[in-house]
Amino acid sequence: MAHTRRLLVLVTILAALAAVLPGCRGKVQQDGEIAGGPEALPEPSGPTTQRSVLVLCYHAMSPAAEATYDVPTEDFAEQLQLMADEGCESVTPSQIADYLEGRGDLPEKAVCITFDDGPESILTESKPLMDEYGFTGAIFLITDAVGGEGKLSWDQVRELEAAGWEVGSHTASHVHPTRIDAEQCREEFENSRRAIEDEIEGECGALAYPYGLYDDTVMSLARDAGYRIAFTIDRGPADWTDDLMRTPRQMVVNGNSLKTFGTWLAQGKLHLEDVDPPIGARVHTDTPTITARVADEDVPVDGIEISRDGNPVSYDADADTRTITFSPELSEGANNLRMNVYGSPRREVSWVIVCDSE
Repeated sequence: MAHTRRLLVLVTILAALAAVLPGCRGKVQQDGEIAGGPEALPEPSGPTTQRSVLVLCYHAMSPAAEATYDVPTEDFAEQLQLMADEGCESVTPSQIADYLEGRGDLPEKAVCITFDDGPESILTESKPLMDEYGFTGAIFLITDAVGGEGKLSWDQVRELEAAGWEVGSHTASHVHPTRIDAEQCREEFENSRRAIEDEIEGECGALAYPYGLYDDTVMSLARDAGYRIAFTIDRGPADWTDDLMRTPRQMVVNGNSLKTFGTWLAQGKLHLEDVDPPIGARVHTDTPTITARVADEDVPVDGIEISRDGNPVSYDADADTRTITFSPELSEGANNLRMNVYGSPRREVSWVIVCDSE
């Protein structure tokens, strides 16, 4: 009886503490234990440091590569050597997600080496070179293509996972996510994630949008499908200001010089605020008026280069409010807006804007 009274007193004390102590949000059970665990604690509020990470997007690789998205093995070896010489450390998509969620930090010079589509050359050409420098990477699989000609098999995918590589989704069939309806997009995201998790040991928490395309609906569907982080092919490095569902990646193609690659390692992000229309919003005119405030105080607002799909765009700048205004001529469908500031360091930002002109 005395033991029972002591247990009841303990339960009462624990309940009182749970009610008054900040962060103690667990539920007191009948046996006096507090349930809930780490997931019951307040959510992290975001990055606690100001880090940047260059996320690189590769595809296939071979010694005599000729296609645009196939990188010559020799070029890749030189790029890896430069990253090593610069003191870069490789990180995974999950580590970037941890950082952006405030659950971890990144190295001072972080790079994330990713490969889209799942070509077999990842295992036969790319990984052996990366192993020489202690770099690991991530693969984004088109799940309907796994095991096809020239593609990784599931056994090979598991081999990469066992070596510390992360396995992410590039959807089930690689369709344009901004051209299909929401239900088909949802199925592409959910089915590919489920197929991957049925085959690997870990979880599939990262997504690479096919063709780098997104809008508000696509990003919302990616989040709802259970992905922690989603990657675009927007230009510039990722940093502490980025949205988890719109993380930029630098596309690496055949013909990129080592000098160009070096500028990517050194460049910073151009920070914009109060972008209108907001990034992710679809527009219904082919000549929208876009405004944004340049947040980097050391960047002259009249010294920015703006382009739409490579075509120069003129703009007006208000030095007092640090606001720029421009009206690009958009094509029907997805367009890429890009801003550059040439300095030390060079700064860059880009995003997709989808036009449904009436």
